[in-house]
Amino acid sequence: MTAETTIEVEHLREAGTPRSSGEDNEHVKALTDVEDRLPPIIVHRPTMRVIDGMHRLRAAKLRGARRIRARYFEGDEADAFVLAVRTNVSHGLPLSLSDRRAAAARIVATHPRWSDRRIAAATGLAARTVASLRQETGVDGTAGGTRRIGQDGEERPVSSAEGRRITGELIAGDPEL
Repeated sequence: MTAETTIEVEHLREAGTPRSSGEDNEHVKALTDVEDRLPPIIVHRPTMRVIDGMHRLRAAKLRGARRIRARYFEGDEADAFVLAVRTNVSHGLPLSLSDRRAAAARIVATHPRWSDRRIAAATGLAARTVASLRQETGVDGTAGGTRRIGQDGEERPVSSAEGRRITGELIAGDPEL
């Protein structure tokens, strides 16, 4: 993400939120009454779409602000959605369970090689829930292989069975090992 800047409110697009019910008017009203500076919104630079901060943007508009503090995100649309979910799980008005489940299903589809734990960390769900959603959608994420990408960016086997088999053969061949 880029350094903080200010953006003309009229240039921003309000689309693609992970909230199925849109913004909460009571939360927007509460933010209009906040006297402290609110955190900057996050904007997807290629599309000028607000990734995080729709409630803050609406509050700024209600206050009659023409500009708002922001940071730009330069990644692709799929990664912008992941960031929108991650930020809305960790602060502000949290996403509902159904919104987090829908977001996880979408992330499984756009990032099929990500591990269940990595998707769970982004969505605030349990890894078992993501695994269940993966089965429901039929996206195994290994593209014919046996590995997925973990939270640290490293590829790991989906199943530890092969590692256990190799270990068993090594120990059988040399019990002192």
